[in-house]
Amino acid sequence: MNQGKQAILASIICPIRDMGGKLHFVRNWVEKISPNPQIEIILVHDIADTLTGEELIEISNTYRNTRIIEGYYGNPGSARNAGLEICSGKSVVFWDSDDEPNVENFLLSLEVMHQFQSDLGVATYAVCNEITLLRRESNPWSNELAKDFQSIALNPGIWRVIFSRELLNGIRFNPLRMAEDQIFLCEALIKARNVRFIDSLNYTYFTGSSQHLTRNTRALQDLLPAFKQTKELLNGNQKKELNSFLNTVAARQLISGLRYGNQRTRIRLLISLLDARLFQHDFLMGMKTVFQNSHKGPTNA
Repeated sequence: MNQGKQAILASIICPIRDMGGKLHFVRNWVEKISPNPQIEIILVHDIADTLTGEELIEISNTYRNTRIIEGYYGNPGSARNAGLEICSGKSVVFWDSDDEPNVENFLLSLEVMHQFQSDLGVATYAVCNEITLLRRESNPWSNELAKDFQSIALNPGIWRVIFSRELLNGIRFNPLRMAEDQIFLCEALIKARNVRFIDSLNYTYFTGSSQHLTRNTRALQDLLPAFKQTKELLNGNQKKELNSFLNTVAARQLISGLRYGNQRTRIRLLISLLDARLFQHDFLMGMKTVFQNSHKGPTNA
């Protein structure tokens, strides 16, 4: 279908790697959204097997407004960057191939974004455990800016965020396997002038899978450079309303690295703590908040 770039309201960028036989979620939301000529779907295949590519070609041939790009990216961030280079939507979202977006709510949220000309919109979400099927929803927004930013910091997943493409000029994902999305979101929030909190459940994120990168000890090593980059953003931040947010994200990365990283990662993170600037009130409060919420579900996130 021939579309002018001005007609595209949103681009959906979805990195996919080694998902042969497991693309049912992707197929479902592509089927629902492909009839909409104002939404472009970019499936970025990070090549690791042949079956995934074959299934993606079949999906692309079946549904409109869908395109595939392929390469050997090695991490989700680089794959998303490839999609960013070719997307043409006024807004951009990043979905994962093993989760379940709510297409109807996403389209409504998109209308809100354009109505208020927002740089960035954040919706609510649910978390579902693949093994127990226990599902919990995040709280609605409080309309208190500091509290809502803190809520994002406790679960800074980009899958529930809608970005204006103009906002993302000059912002790209770091080639990390872990927390690259957190750094990307931090940079976008620092740059954003108009953030919209949308009370719409746009996304269900699944946990418990052995394939998640959080189970990958090598990927967990990337929490060290992620933590260092978040510290740099924190030290250069000029927005007072984001101080607690950035400190909590940094505290979250630090605690995760100390809990799950290998010995080398843990030692180097501890060395990073010698930076006296971290022992400010906001960072210590961020650590306290992360510890307090570590045993809770997304209802309190």
